Amino acid sequence: LNAHCDLLLLLQFYLCCCVNIEADTSLPWGCSNYDGTCRILCLPHEIPFGALGCTKGSVCCVKFSL
Repeated sequence: LNAHCDLLLLLQFYLCCCVNIEADTSLPWGCSNYDGTCRILCLPHEIPFGALGCTKGSVCCVKFSL
């Protein structure tokens, strides 16, 4: 199980650092509409949800639970 968590964290880090998603400023919603937080790197219990009004280089990180 620990190896799966490490792999998931590594994949999440890769997606946050290597994928450049530009936010469209004309959208009427942002990260706060999804109870998210703009971060450079999402925490292990969060998923990246795109830029959604965050500053350049940040992504909207939204908590999830299974």
